[in-house]
Amino acid sequence: MNIVVPQGYVFAKKGEISAFEENGILKLYARYSRFEDIMYDLTYTTKGRDRCYYCRRKLTEKNMTLDHIYPRSLGGPTIPQNLVPTCRNCNGEKENMTPKQYTIFRKLPNKESKAEFKRNFAEIRSFQEKWLHVIPDEWISKVLTTSLILLINLEDTQTQKYKSISAYYVRCGQFPKPIVIDCHGFVLDGFTTVLNAKNNGIKEIPTIVLDNVEVIFSENKER
Repeated sequence: MNIVVPQGYVFAKKGEISAFEENGILKLYARYSRFEDIMYDLTYTTKGRDRCYYCRRKLTEKNMTLDHIYPRSLGGPTIPQNLVPTCRNCNGEKENMTPKQYTIFRKLPNKESKAEFKRNFAEIRSFQEKWLHVIPDEWISKVLTTSLILLINLEDTQTQKYKSISAYYVRCGQFPKPIVIDCHGFVLDGFTTVLNAKNNGIKEIPTIVLDNVEVIFSENKER
């Protein structure tokens, strides 16, 4: 999968460059990059900050946010393909609905029918979050666990996050969401999932491969 990277794009925080575009490749400095921050900024850069994706009302600094089209709780990744600028009202109203569910909800004719939909959704939401993945199959590749490269050392298997991922795998036979890697197999998101797979001898992990993203180790940060 390729993400859209505008020519000349640079992401800097507190005066330090964390990522930049070069020949269509998004290059991330290994020691200075927070992946989610870069994906959020890249989404605003490519999709704008003017209008809510859902209601088309004008966005302001106070009501502007980003929505995961496919909810995080259902496996949705934090990448530009899955992020859209929205107002806080629409983002809150959507909650953890799938795109199809929210489309149906928005077309309902009155407050009463929307309230009934919300009540029904509340009853199935827990089931969805415990059992479902909804992201497009074409986003996902199967990658060998042994080929993955971790940039941080994770050894603690007693964290709540690790236990939750373990319980989900036992229950569903899959991980809660795919990991995200760069073109060389460096893990950008999903470190605890990889640790879990390595500890339990799981040979393959569902993975989103960002083919035009590359982690680099150069200390020369002048652009």
